[in-house]
Amino acid sequence: MVLIVAVACGLVGAAGATGAASAPAAGAAEAAQPPGRATTPDGTGGVNAPETLDKPYLVLVSLDGFRHDYLDLYATPSFDRVAARGVIADALVPPYPSLTFPAHYTIATGLHPERHGLVGNRFFDPDRGAEYNYRDRASVEDGAWYGGEPIWVTAETQGMVAAAMLMVGTEADVGGVRSTFWTRYADRGTHRERVDQVLDWLALPPERRPHLVTLYFSAVDGAGHRAGPASPAVAEAVEQVDADLGRLLDGIDALPHGGAVSVVLVSDHGMGAVRPGGTIDLTAVADLRGVRAVVSGPGANLFVAGGAARARAVRDDVNDGIGGGGLTGGRAYLRTEVPAALRYRDNPRIGDVVVVADPGFMLDLGSPPPPAGMHGWDPRHPDMHGIFLALGPDIRPGQRLGPFESVHVYPFLARLLRLAPNPDVDGDLAVLAPVLAPAAR
Repeated sequence: MVLIVAVACGLVGAAGATGAASAPAAGAAEAAQPPGRATTPDGTGGVNAPETLDKPYLVLVSLDGFRHDYLDLYATPSFDRVAARGVIADALVPPYPSLTFPAHYTIATGLHPERHGLVGNRFFDPDRGAEYNYRDRASVEDGAWYGGEPIWVTAETQGMVAAAMLMVGTEADVGGVRSTFWTRYADRGTHRERVDQVLDWLALPPERRPHLVTLYFSAVDGAGHRAGPASPAVAEAVEQVDADLGRLLDGIDALPHGGAVSVVLVSDHGMGAVRPGGTIDLTAVADLRGVRAVVSGPGANLFVAGGAARARAVRDDVNDGIGGGGLTGGRAYLRTEVPAALRYRDNPRIGDVVVVADPGFMLDLGSPPPPAGMHGWDPRHPDMHGIFLALGPDIRPGQRLGPFESVHVYPFLARLLRLAPNPDVDGDLAVLAPVLAPAAR
């Protein structure tokens, strides 16, 4: 049973299917001219504004840990179906760190982690004197941790009902707003139940039918962590999610308004193999007394008491320890020294010292052995690259794009939904505009 909470209507329970009505796609002139912003600044209240009723629909599907080359390594007929009807990219490049929570929220907001604030799956905020932990329900459901404007808030504040079958940030009020329908991760249900719930939402009457739906699968990521990216477990998980995707596509095609539904497939990051013996115990290479260390696999943020001189000493100790005695595998930086390409400097939630492990290496504080597969490394490494595919009424079929950064997904989603995007983003619609039908650009 999947528990759905309809926040705006005062409804709590499982949202079931009702009679469906056809909703025509918006015209080309409207596609080129998104409306103004904030017609419903507190959210829709569960009812689409009249001016949104003739706008199209979008299902954003995230497949956690689905590496870009899995589509070539395994049979994926449902993914191939999307590619043939729309567009496929060679790769979707995540932000740094290439971890689930920062990367997903970058897709949703069009902002790098240093700007949206989720700088790791776990991180410390010195201003709040508190730590965010992705496994802690109080953290996950506290909207004060989340910056930027995710696409479901863009929708809800512009008169468009949104629904979330899981996605990072959808369990919190971001800026005081969340999707009309949302799902706690603990109540996620099976993959089949999730797909069926999405189809039930899309079959609601037009005034209540969500125009934006998010859908999340973690099976491929879990298999990659347990068994490594080149494992039978990953092959089995890819086969599973391909079948789930096929069920979704078939269900959308069967809707009277199926031709007005876009489907966008993304993954937050890829997956790499952890090198045997490649774990670096930071407590063994540096004096961490007076240091608050937040370690997330291939990266660490070190908050150093004692000022700039002490931070430089910790940086140097880590680098001497990693580079001495034949041990290599990463580099420590002062926050101001982090390579500009990583876009990981301008936020106090980033440590005074940032340790970046090389691909294949892991950081720890004397913790248990690492998993077989991991992510979080420099997103420029191909193993960290994810997928991007899309089809819909405004997307020309049979197209292929080169690799592009995931910050550019948000403005593309807004255009498909005929919404005015948040103007203060790092992404640029121009990157994906070539895949749109000419009248929709």
